[in-house]
Amino acid sequence: MLNSRVDKVPAVSAAGPMRDRIVGRGPLAPVILRLAGPVVLMMYLQGAYNIIDTIWVGRLLGNLALAGIASGGFVLWVIFGLTNLSAMGTSAMVARRIGEGDQVAAEVTATRGLAYALALSLVVGAALWVLTPALFQAMGTSQEVTQRGAGYLRVILAGCPLIFLSFQILRTFQAAGDTVTPMWLMAATLLINTVLDPVFMLGLGGLPAMGLPGAALATVVARLAFVVLGLRLLAGKKRIGGGDASSGHWIGRLRPSVVEGAIGLRPEAWRRWDGALLVGMMKIGLPMAVSQTLFPAVYMVITRLPASYGPEYVAALRIGHTVEGVSFFLALGFSVAAATCIGQNLGAGKPGRAARSGWLAAGMVAGALAVFGLCFFLLSKGIASVFTADPAVVRAAALYLEILAVSQAFMGLEIVLGGAFAGAGDTVPPMAIFVPLNVARVPMAYALTGPAGMGVSGVWWAISGSTILKGLAIGAWFLRGRWKEQKV
Repeated sequence: MLNSRVDKVPAVSAAGPMRDRIVGRGPLAPVILRLAGPVVLMMYLQGAYNIIDTIWVGRLLGNLALAGIASGGFVLWVIFGLTNLSAMGTSAMVARRIGEGDQVAAEVTATRGLAYALALSLVVGAALWVLTPALFQAMGTSQEVTQRGAGYLRVILAGCPLIFLSFQILRTFQAAGDTVTPMWLMAATLLINTVLDPVFMLGLGGLPAMGLPGAALATVVARLAFVVLGLRLLAGKKRIGGGDASSGHWIGRLRPSVVEGAIGLRPEAWRRWDGALLVGMMKIGLPMAVSQTLFPAVYMVITRLPASYGPEYVAALRIGHTVEGVSFFLALGFSVAAATCIGQNLGAGKPGRAARSGWLAAGMVAGALAVFGLCFFLLSKGIASVFTADPAVVRAAALYLEILAVSQAFMGLEIVLGGAFAGAGDTVPPMAIFVPLNVARVPMAYALTGPAGMGVSGVWWAISGSTILKGLAIGAWFLRGRWKEQKV
């Protein structure tokens, strides 16, 4: 049983009108939209920054630097996945305690979660630092790319604690029903990162020119700003957003003013180690970490197949990923909303409302992504032409987008219901579905391209077909309802 009720603290009512809307009797759709909207915007900001960062590196440092940041970025993706070891478990527990009305326990859990995230980050950072040469050897990069990528990665690894803490802070606010504060913190972080990139890379303002490690340093400094600002808000039990969370549209909450928050920290909780709490967090977070760190590894392997048909198909894969980000980020925002609603409603003893919130969020996203998929199919060549003027790449990307379109609604189910399971603290079912089907993409792709005689389109159908299977499987598992019995 994962429910280690921290320090047997007395139960008190959780502050904040947003909690009342989540677990009350009112309509769920406005609550889900209010929670999801800022997360979607935050993810789109992150996507925009990734494009800007790539432009800075490519234009200022050249193609070798781009290859270096791409190879180091794979390891960075692994770090992001490993933050789930602590962040996902903390999020589920904090949401459950708030739903139960136990504010003190929620804040003690959040405080200790930060301490455990820091400890885990030191272990992860040290391990990856030692493994850096082996990681680049496994990727098969050239000596020049390895040198640049390793220099970039070493700086990132030095800031590994800041990455873990920033995700921990973000998840803590979201679990309390506050998705606006993380959005503003991320916006500030991305602005700082964008400004500092050329300063550190080129050595502007009298600073030494650092090249690619300067891009990494900009990322670390920006994450430091996120952590400092986030901790100050949590320590003072504050949040960003001046509107009343109980009335009006969620856009009204986007005014960047500091007001009273629904979650804070308990400094006295730092003084006591809670092994049961740490184990509980890890049990929830480990399956998610496994799923998210394995995903990029599968793509590293599967990319070799389209590459064998020509460079235009590798470019098509990149274009397809970029375009799919529009629908992926939307689904991710609603997955956070579903996780928060389910966690708090289970804590409040309302499993029926929890289930309705999960299905409603999934249905809203599946409908929206079905429309996106129709656009991908009908406008495939026009969309591809935005990214390139090369006719061969346009044809290759259009084919990928047309096949990708078939699975968009199912991707919505996969992501949102995966978040719903996480909100319930029941993360083994998503892992049991996602890991095998993601790995199966490799043999499926080889079988469809070779024996089935489908050529490169077999790769695209392996990706799209496995997504359909994941969406159907997690929907069926969620329908069983055993996640309602999960104790956290």
